[in-house]
Amino acid sequence: MRETVRAPCGFRLCVTATLTGALMLLSACASAPLAPTASLDAAKVAIANAEKADASQHAGAELGEAREKLVLANGAVKDENMVLAERLAEQSRVEAELASARTATAKAVAVNEELSRGNDALIEEMQRAGDQQ
Repeated sequence: MRETVRAPCGFRLCVTATLTGALMLLSACASAPLAPTASLDAAKVAIANAEKADASQHAGAELGEAREKLVLANGAVKDENMVLAERLAEQSRVEAELASARTATAKAVAVNEELSRGNDALIEEMQRAGDQQ
């Protein structure tokens, strides 16, 4: 008579758990990542803020770059390349924020120059008034 050798119960449990884990890992890799809606929305808001700040006049190149990268990000979403879409949306947001910052700087420089001209005019008037006395 022949005896059958059975694997210990713990071994079968370990093999079953390993196979289950491997199947779960493969199924997780197979599913497509979700669209980066938060990044896309953040880019849209940053572009809208830059437009409100009149960035097209002071930082048109950066604003144009932000718009272009947002269009590319939306295209990547349609192509289901979510990693690229996320990266392009973040780049779009950064470009729009740069446009806003450059616009704010240009406006601050213009105000500073205007104040300086006004200050120079006041000094000139005070010198004239002193010369007349």
